[in-house]
Amino acid sequence: MTHQKSSELSQKVINGEPVKLTFHYHSRDIVRFINSLVIKILSGNDMSYLQTIVETVLREMIVNAVKANSKRVFFQKFGMDINDANDYLLGMEKFKSFIIENQDSLVTDLKENGYKVEIIVKKGEQGFRILVRNNSPLVQAERERIQMRIEKARQYNDFSDIYMDIGDDEEGEGLGIPLTILFLKNSGMGDNSFSIQSNAELTQSAFTIPFNIQSIDVKTQIQNQIVDTVDELPSLPEYINELEALCAKKDVSIMELAEKVSIDPSLAASVLRLSNSGGFITARRIESLHDAIMIIGLKNLKAMLVTIGARRILDEHFAEFKDVWKHCNKTAFYARLIAEKFRLNSISDRVYLASLLHDLGKIVLLSTDAKLVQQIAEIAVKRKIRTSTVIEEVSIGISHSSIGRMIAEKWKLSSYIVEAIAYHHSPSKASAENRDIVYVTYLANKLCLIEEKKFDYFFFEDSVLERFKLTDEDTFNAFHKQLSEKYLAQ
Repeated sequence: MTHQKSSELSQKVINGEPVKLTFHYHSRDIVRFINSLVIKILSGNDMSYLQTIVETVLREMIVNAVKANSKRVFFQKFGMDINDANDYLLGMEKFKSFIIENQDSLVTDLKENGYKVEIIVKKGEQGFRILVRNNSPLVQAERERIQMRIEKARQYNDFSDIYMDIGDDEEGEGLGIPLTILFLKNSGMGDNSFSIQSNAELTQSAFTIPFNIQSIDVKTQIQNQIVDTVDELPSLPEYINELEALCAKKDVSIMELAEKVSIDPSLAASVLRLSNSGGFITARRIESLHDAIMIIGLKNLKAMLVTIGARRILDEHFAEFKDVWKHCNKTAFYARLIAEKFRLNSISDRVYLASLLHDLGKIVLLSTDAKLVQQIAEIAVKRKIRTSTVIEEVSIGISHSSIGRMIAEKWKLSSYIVEAIAYHHSPSKASAENRDIVYVTYLANKLCLIEEKKFDYFFFEDSVLERFKLTDEDTFNAFHKQLSEKYLAQ
């Protein structure tokens, strides 16, 4: 299964021809391929903004279908009748540990017993219809459980309510259906499009991705708190704005800049420290601000001004989040190397700055409700959701990307920084003017997330891989290795 194959199938769906995929177990490669197919279908219809939500909903449906088939294997293996109420209750006490401990043998058992899952994707008048079928009909206990979860989930708008209210996880799926309903409802796709039906031969879950999405403004207490927090943030210090303006002047003197920098001792120390770092080759130690500014250049000075100003404000108002800044620094390092590699030297300073600031919103989000954010992170990892952004959007009503955009606009940062922050998870939304900057920021960020085991090559948007000629996975991995080695060697 390759990118090319998924492109061929996605085009068939877009042209109106149904596509069916059949498998016994959801291996990593199968999930990667399905995600790749979905991404291409959405991208081909200007619906990329739904990518993560659709992937997440579809994955929940696939997992539940495979789990239902696995349950039948379990009951057969231990000689229990799944239709008997007492046997069902007794069996479900042991099923969760069974499915965890026997994943390798389950693949063979499912195949030998003829259990399979089918995914059908087709284009209709209203939108794209996705069906997930497994060849095991529901028993009464399952019907009641599923119906209860659907009805309960439709009462919620907030993730924290679901997390607190649905504590039953006896079948290892506690949050699956509620999350699916919440995602569809709060994304604007509509929870009514989701259905589960069963007859004597199979069970089918389905939902529709409508061509026309109704925008839903999810207002939660946390979202309002975040908006208020951003409104209360101070503006960047005036002297930093003045320094930025000086850097932009063609006839500015180094002495004039040095005098202005010296107003802030910590800024002066940072400039001196940077000029003596390994990123600049000097024959002697730099001791004066005049020489330091000469060494680092006006573009680097401007980037440092904005970054220091932003970090100082956030560190003063919130607890320190060193991991976020560490990630941003590495992303910026990669971004500059990417720009240089692909002869985008004219934007290298801008991609560096944009990447340094791309996760501004995450710091505010983490500081607003650390407990809820921790719950979101746990669910994202547990359910293998490749980014927590999707849960942020549907549970809190606003993602860290949008929070960052609000901050950047409040501080009147350049449009390329605003777009890089807003679209570092959805680069196809970038304007033509700032597309390369957003693409580089996106690529650099995802490379770091791959190293953190939070992303995968197959999840990349094709347009970005094509822009940088990285559509071959081996070429991509070799390129990633080069950047990683340079980072470790600095």
